Amino acid sequence: MKMKIRNALTEDFEFILDLTRRNMERIVTEEWNADWEKDIEPNFVKLWEMQGEKKIIEVDNRRVGYFWFEQHPEKKEIFINSIQIVEQFQRKGVGTEVIDGLLKEAMNHNLEFIRGMVQKTNIHAKKFFEKSRFKFIEETKSGILIERGLKENTR
Repeated sequence: MKMKIRNALTEDFEFILDLTRRNMERIVTEEWNADWEKDIEPNFVKLWEMQGEKKIIEVDNRRVGYFWFEQHPEKKEIFINSIQIVEQFQRKGVGTEVIDGLLKEAMNHNLEFIRGMVQKTNIHAKKFFEKSRFKFIEETKSGILIERGLKENTR
């Protein structure tokens, strides 16, 4: 399995939106008591256009996921907005490679933390981040804040 990461292009957006909906619709609509098309999708589109770096994950030249993150030097962090992987490629090391790449990116920019948000009911994501040595910092209205310090970077 040869994995490649590249910058997301405009023509990747439909894939990204569809994958996000497939992976997250049930979780966020239940947790936030929201309608995907009226509440979630328009907000996702607006945020996508405004902020962060977006990367496409390819395996054997096929799109299998994406991740979206922001660097906040003032907070000494990379903040993960989203990591979405096609179901048949989950639990095959793809997400771990993404986290390893983000750890390198953070080190290269003298940042100290990788943080993100996990939905309270997203059992698979919670297990993944726990296995990846993230700490669950605090529960908020929109989910659970997670954090991994770079000092915890040894395998």
